Amino acid sequence: MKREEAERIIMDTTMKLIAKNGLASFSMRQITDECGINESLMYRYFETRENLLRQCYEVLYQKIIDVHKDVDLEKLRQGDVLEAFHKMYIEMIDLLISEDYRTLFYYEYCEYLNVKANHDAFKKNAVLKDIMKALKTAIPTSITDKEGRIIIYYVVDVTSCFAKRIIRNNLPNNEETKEYVWCILKAGLMNLLK
Repeated sequence: MKREEAERIIMDTTMKLIAKNGLASFSMRQITDECGINESLMYRYFETRENLLRQCYEVLYQKIIDVHKDVDLEKLRQGDVLEAFHKMYIEMIDLLISEDYRTLFYYEYCEYLNVKANHDAFKKNAVLKDIMKALKTAIPTSITDKEGRIIIYYVVDVTSCFAKRIIRNNLPNNEETKEYVWCILKAGLMNLLK
């Protein structure tokens, strides 16, 4: 087996196990047992548990960043906040649902990062900074950075919460559910923008 294929299998297995059982119960030994790969080989590929987890995180992170780019900054600057976020919402919920176990892993790992190092997505993500600037231009009364972050995180967090419920089959994966979630998001956005 080539290194690239072995790494993909290890990462895929890691994300599936963490999505199913959570990060607290995860160990490198589980992966070697599950994949039938020698432990020293796995450490040669990833060096540490943290490197493995970070590389798994990056698999979905870049796709999510690309979805954030779908916010129509021009509409946002013109004050049409709902329309600007609607496209991003549709793209994001579809992405998260299609990535199923990767999504469950991703948010499990995000929780770990938040607890471990007070992870702040805005420090790393230039796209979120651009959305923030446009949002501050769009809203007639000036908003603070904190209020802007609340608005952006509200859209992202509500979308991810419902996507996880759909992935876990707690809600049906259909257009009616997605429209229902958008109605919730829209009502909250309207309230936050008052």
